Amino acid sequence: MPDPYLTLGVQPDAGDDAVEQAYRDAIKRCPPDRDPAAFQAVRSAYERLRTRRDRVAYELFDTEPPAPLDLLRRALTGPHGAAERGARRPDPGLFAALLRGED
Repeated sequence: MPDPYLTLGVQPDAGDDAVEQAYRDAIKRCPPDRDPAAFQAVRSAYERLRTRRDRVAYELFDTEPPAPLDLLRRALTGPHGAAERGARRPDPGLFAALLRGED
């Protein structure tokens, strides 16, 4: 399952209101009638992070290893899913080549 923080575009220290706003923005971008798979991914991410208690439980008890695509997305955007100011961003083409298995 994809990282819910990356799916919603929020940082782990975000509050309940920020998570809810990110969820609302995400479902506007991918409504269920246009893109059901993306909507389901957003809905699932929101259910995992809805409240502070849910976020703590996710951090403590989620034992699923991160997907390779999530690792690459974190590398492109920074440790918490947001681009860091002044940070040099790696070339996305390089990551795409790595995913394809090229040297």
